Amino acid sequence: MIRKTSITQWFLAALALTVASSLLADTVKVGGPPRPGHARPPLHINLTPSVSTSYTPAQIRHAYGFDQLAASGANQKIAIVDAYGNAHIQSDLDTFCSQFGLSSTTVQVIGNNTGSDAGWALETALDVEWAHAIAPGATIILAVAASNGSGDLLNAVDAAVNAGATVVSMSWGGSEFSGMSFYDNNFNRPNVTFTASSGDNGAGVEWPAVSPYVIGVGGTTLYLDANGNRSSETAWSGSGGGISSYNTEPAYQTGWQTSNRRGVPDVSYLADPNTGVLVYDYVNGGWFVVGGTSAGAPQWAALIALANDLRARNGSAALTSANSVLYPLAQGSSSVPYTVNAAYFFDVSQGSNGGYNAGPTYDFVTGLGSPVAAALVPALAPSSQTPDFSLSASPGSATVSAGTSASYTVSVASSGGFSSTVGLSVSGLPTGATASFSPQALTGSGNSTLSISTSSSTPAGTYTLTITAQGGGLTHTTMVALTIQALATPGFSIGVSPGSSNIKAGNSTSYTVTITGTGGFNSSVSLSVSGLPVGASATFNPAAISVSGTSTLKITTLSSTPRGTYSLAVTGASGSIIHSASVSLRIR
Repeated sequence: MIRKTSITQWFLAALALTVASSLLADTVKVGGPPRPGHARPPLHINLTPSVSTSYTPAQIRHAYGFDQLAASGANQKIAIVDAYGNAHIQSDLDTFCSQFGLSSTTVQVIGNNTGSDAGWALETALDVEWAHAIAPGATIILAVAASNGSGDLLNAVDAAVNAGATVVSMSWGGSEFSGMSFYDNNFNRPNVTFTASSGDNGAGVEWPAVSPYVIGVGGTTLYLDANGNRSSETAWSGSGGGISSYNTEPAYQTGWQTSNRRGVPDVSYLADPNTGVLVYDYVNGGWFVVGGTSAGAPQWAALIALANDLRARNGSAALTSANSVLYPLAQGSSSVPYTVNAAYFFDVSQGSNGGYNAGPTYDFVTGLGSPVAAALVPALAPSSQTPDFSLSASPGSATVSAGTSASYTVSVASSGGFSSTVGLSVSGLPTGATASFSPQALTGSGNSTLSISTSSSTPAGTYTLTITAQGGGLTHTTMVALTIQALATPGFSIGVSPGSSNIKAGNSTSYTVTITGTGGFNSSVSLSVSGLPVGASATFNPAAISVSGTSTLKITTLSSTPRGTYSLAVTGASGSIIHSASVSLRIR
């Protein structure tokens, strides 16, 4: 089990030269302020993890839909570019994988992996562990830069590409500058996609995320419900973003924003350290809850690796500068500014980074939004197949009582460029049951809720329902089971506590009587007690309970009440329904 501890004095001392004040209480920002010609990791450590929310790989994979994909990133290479590295990265990854039940992999290291800087060591652990968590089948290349100078970092980027990486993650950045376009050639490489964190100082633009050939990744605050599903996601206040002072608007942002300049970020992902991710780093002493846009860049890189995995299976080359594909997929309307296609992106439309507000389209805090990975990854990997769609429904079975309702999620996933409207219907309903879909039809890919309402007269039994989807001249079906249980006979149960009481003659004692209605019971239950010794009396408060509730039974004895142990029967009666419970009373 992971023990969530606050940062130790030793660790703070180790980071003395690299920490800085944070925008958020109870967090520390690693890397310090930007310096010209040098990059820093946009990384936050949560100082009070025991009172915050933190997530495991399984939770994040489910929240964004990665667990619904067959792709693992097999035969792909993800490069992690960091300064100084982490000398213990292989054992860190092994520990991380062992904790969360993941198969580990051998990290391919390029450069002098001394791990001499504590802040960059933690950044390296975060990047490697979480890229692997999302794309466990991919090879991880750690390209270590000799320093955090821009030249050394770009040398490491080039070395990663030369080593065969088709996606490169850069969880670092510095202020944009007038001559930065000179370095765009480092990121404009055939069949390679680059991701970079947008920063953690709130509003503001950082390089290399601002390069038109890089996917800039902003940050969000993510909360899950009791079932681990994404319940809410808002803009993180530290998310870097804004309008470039130097780069003009790339063609893929036309129609999304009106500044005529390059907007950052392009996309977003969990970053708030108060809803952070768990990272193991031996250099700094063990497990930490970590946030910052540093967390999003390697996981978006892993998403691209999953898409490249599918593309390779389809006979397609790896993506090049994937923004040129992401923006068209995200377009959900023909009117300007475009709305975000909910089939592929969660449009994070609330929150602010201090200079810009998130909104219901592209914005300078969260970009297009966070990924609906289950649909987005396949959409990034179109094939030469005939246009088609698949149909599925979950859960596979549901059990309800007659007179109540059940619901299923019906999913349509398009392939091969299928874009027709698909109508939905269901057959096999039992007598007295009705069905409705919301929405009734889907275009391309999407989900619909199938609601089944039964009546009190619906016969008990298990029924096979056939869901049919028709569109574009194609028909597909899938089946689910519906089990109807007969209505329970109305009644109630009775319980008394404590089970025994010991008092001196002449004193009083009390019991709590609990009535619980079942099967739609809606009557009043009268209470009584028998078996009292001579000279003892009893009162109930209240004397009757409607449907469900509690009553206090008070037993009062006299000094002359005979000593001994007595068995009392507490009885509840409602018409012909009578139930009793026994308790013991000892008089001494």
